[in-house]
Amino acid sequence: MATEATRGTTEGGMERIPFRQSRPGRTAIRKPNVLRISMEKKKKRKAKVAAGLAEEAARGVEERRQQSAATTTVSSEGLHGILQTLRRKLLNEDRGRECRSTSAHFRESCEKLDGLIRSTIVHGTNNSVLLVGAPGSAKKEVLDSVLSGLLHEFNDEKKSPSVGVVRLSGMLHSDECAALREIARQLCDTWGLSFLKSASFSTNLRFLREVLSELDKGHKTVVFVLDCLDLYTAKQKQGLLYNLLDVLQGSQAQAAVVGLSSRHDCLELMEKRARSRFSYRKVVMPAPPAEEGARVLRELLSAPADCSGDADAFNESVRRTLSSEAASRALDRFFKCNATIYTVEELVLELVCSMSAAASPLSPQMVHDACTGLSTLVKQALQFSVLDLTVLVACQRLEKRGRKSYNFHHVYKEVTGLGGSEQRFGMEAALESYLRLVEAKFVEATGDGRRQQEFRPSRLLMMGSEIQTVMERARNCPESLRRAANNLFL
Repeated sequence: MATEATRGTTEGGMERIPFRQSRPGRTAIRKPNVLRISMEKKKKRKAKVAAGLAEEAARGVEERRQQSAATTTVSSEGLHGILQTLRRKLLNEDRGRECRSTSAHFRESCEKLDGLIRSTIVHGTNNSVLLVGAPGSAKKEVLDSVLSGLLHEFNDEKKSPSVGVVRLSGMLHSDECAALREIARQLCDTWGLSFLKSASFSTNLRFLREVLSELDKGHKTVVFVLDCLDLYTAKQKQGLLYNLLDVLQGSQAQAAVVGLSSRHDCLELMEKRARSRFSYRKVVMPAPPAEEGARVLRELLSAPADCSGDADAFNESVRRTLSSEAASRALDRFFKCNATIYTVEELVLELVCSMSAAASPLSPQMVHDACTGLSTLVKQALQFSVLDLTVLVACQRLEKRGRKSYNFHHVYKEVTGLGGSEQRFGMEAALESYLRLVEAKFVEATGDGRRQQEFRPSRLLMMGSEIQTVMERARNCPESLRRAANNLFL
């Protein structure tokens, strides 16, 4: 009856089926409940955020507990004396030398360089070697350590020296005449000869060959040290390098040439005649790993046992702070960006000043602030104009999209999109800003140097974390640009 009441017939006698009743032979397709799924996603997201906040709160409580425990164990008088001792140890002439001398990379580089120079002194085999490494990688300290040991071993104070060192710098003696005059002066000072200031280039060159020939007869060795070798190789005419290396090819000289440079392509920049006389020996100063930097950091922050009665408690608080999760995360990022021993020493000095200003032992927040605020690029970028900051964010957006290289026109297209209606920049002003960043080494221009600057491929030299820090701290940064930069790192 119910079915007859619900069903009707048409005028032709055909059965009419209501709209909501499913036809026979068809299965009803059940659509997913979109509202229910979105609510579940929101609940999961809220639970995840709540768990993260609870974890951060627990971590903050633990850090405050550790800091309060360290504060209660180290007295203010003892902390003041310890900080004075650490500051004095950092600012003297031998700061960090003991820590660097115990490094495995330091000892390995010293052994390689010592073996090459020693073979010249003992066996008379002339060598030319390039000591290459990043700025601050202790190249000069390796060389000075090797030379001081060799001079102490082979030279006798009562006799004429058997080993002499001649030091030149590409920044001070860039002119060939001045360089040869300086070589003649140092040779005369070492072996007690008379020096003629008014000698010409040819006279000094002839004097160099004659002196090396006489020293070879007495089995005496000269070590030529060329600092900033890349400045000598950047010249079109490299007469000084050619003459020094040509002397090593003969049998009437016993000498070695040691070049220092931070450019790995320094040998490729030499003239063909000079490069053919170089022995292609390299001693590379690698960047120390994060473990090595952490070891040096702990040693420099450790108070000596005879400092005060609170030295053990201070060292324990430092060890506990550096092993915390927040400090480890900040230090790991710092060592990836600033992998030199000298930057670690600057970090230690910054931490000592922070502890002195706060009158409290080391805390994870101090480590985080020192690591993020010590970057030279960040300090310079905080002084940039709005246009410079916009160009940096535009380059970062291009790299986030997978562009390995881009030119100025690609960057300017992103700049116009970032400016919006609030900020509009002209192409000429944007090009000046772009070239200024290239000159300041924030952006690296690659490719053929004969192209115009605006068409040369380029890439960003700043890390994303550094740009994020600049956007957060820059006072003149517009809110729209700050939001656009934050969206890149979500």
